[in-house]
Amino acid sequence: MSGKMTKWLAGSLVAMGAFVAGCSDTNSSDPFASTVNDGVYLKNDAKGMWARIDASGSIASYFDSLSKEEGAPVIGTSTRSNIRCAAPALKMDENTRYLDELESLFDEGEQVEGVCGKAIKLSDGQVAPLGVNLIDSMSVGTVEFWFRPNDDFFDKQARTLLGNDGARIHFFYKKGELFFQKNHHNQHYYVQGKAVLKEDDWNLIAGQWGNGYMSLWLNGELVGYWEHDKGYVPAQRDIPFENLVVIGYKSSCCMEGPGQYEAMTTSGSFDQFRISNINRYTLPDSVTAKDIPVDEKDTVVKEDVTKDEEVKEDTVATDTVKKDDITCKTSSLIMDEKTLYFDELEAEYDEGTLVEGVCGKAISLKDGESIQTGINLIDEMPAGTVEFWFRPGEDFDEKFSHTLLGNDGARIHFFVRFDTLFFQKNHSDTHYFTYGKMTLKKDWNLIAGQWGDGFMSLWVNGEMIASEAHEKGYEPAARGRENENLIVIGRKSGCCMERLAQSDPLTTSGDFDQLRISSVARYEVKVDVAPADTTQAK
Repeated sequence: MSGKMTKWLAGSLVAMGAFVAGCSDTNSSDPFASTVNDGVYLKNDAKGMWARIDASGSIASYFDSLSKEEGAPVIGTSTRSNIRCAAPALKMDENTRYLDELESLFDEGEQVEGVCGKAIKLSDGQVAPLGVNLIDSMSVGTVEFWFRPNDDFFDKQARTLLGNDGARIHFFYKKGELFFQKNHHNQHYYVQGKAVLKEDDWNLIAGQWGNGYMSLWLNGELVGYWEHDKGYVPAQRDIPFENLVVIGYKSSCCMEGPGQYEAMTTSGSFDQFRISNINRYTLPDSVTAKDIPVDEKDTVVKEDVTKDEEVKEDTVATDTVKKDDITCKTSSLIMDEKTLYFDELEAEYDEGTLVEGVCGKAISLKDGESIQTGINLIDEMPAGTVEFWFRPGEDFDEKFSHTLLGNDGARIHFFVRFDTLFFQKNHSDTHYFTYGKMTLKKDWNLIAGQWGDGFMSLWVNGEMIASEAHEKGYEPAARGRENENLIVIGRKSGCCMERLAQSDPLTTSGDFDQLRISSVARYEVKVDVAPADTTQAK
């Protein structure tokens, strides 16, 4: 076990009574727990922990505030040698970094019979913070735990299982699919796959990374995998508990990649949480020999295109293929190692209507409607490409001004006026932009703007319509205004467009699908002679 885990540990564990004193609203004179089954198993009657965490906005901020009030003690984890438990119970060995038997009495929940000894059972809304603050980088790793759903587990569309609030490690279940996330700083990596959980028995769930792949397993069977060469890197924003592993609660943070935008609770029993510094599961040769992941095996997908001819060929394609139960055009965008953000735009938003998209559902907005995406583009990017699909609405007239997508300071912004498409990439008090004449198809159009290859360029359906010599990267706005770098669709104030002689706010009308932001320039600018830099201070 790692000695580093003793820093800022809020736990579940051995001396849990001290922890409850800091976390529970229960009067100290009330009984801490009641005994059942002849005193062998315990049930905690404290309630409301999830509500307080939810009100604080995240696991990290909740426990950080407790630590400053000296309400969250440093305590150890619950482990055993497991000699008395036969396979398939998990055991501690030389490759085990953490093992928590989940046998302690938590602030909420009750003890039940587990895979090995006791387990923790949580009702909908109850929370169990573990004694694992995963602050060490791990180039290779496996996270495993046992789970048995309660009767009402499937009553909600999405359920969290286990992980930390920034989704650096996170497992959740949604619409018959199991998801495993391993986020990095503003980069969302995940695998998913169809999964049938045993409803009246224990399920062994595992996610692992290293050796070129990221994979997800259920009861020893491969659920999904993806080619992936990154290890685990903890969040490093100086928030003490943001890497704390928690069962039962997940805020809405950091799940826009897999398309989950609401907070989640759980309902079920958990036992034996183990983290190892090796891959415990072996991908079959039939999988590793293929270039296309198993969750893409029925989908005809080319590698991401970077050349004009390839993009043009794909974007005019009308063929469709099946990806699980989702119909996708062969030209649909995919998430790869160069993808920083990927939003399928198929959530239930406050405004707009879901319609058939390029891949699955898309969001349709009427004039005046708008949505906020989950992308807050706060990082500098020396090179980048922003791509999205757009289909004009019936009242979308290209002769008039309409916003498409971007943020309010126009650090990234696309809009249409006078049959011309504009792409802005503003910096502090300096407005860079490029623009070109175009005619949008009444069908789906792939729109892209990029920088970082010596140019700032604009593309529609694989054709470059504008290019300017440009050496600067992307710089987020840093004026301390809330959400000023948040990507929004359908609405733009009159701010920061004076160089383009656009002073009025803008709305949109049309359908949007598959917003992808990458850390590279994905399209190749072909010019015989580089143009002069005309973007400066336009």
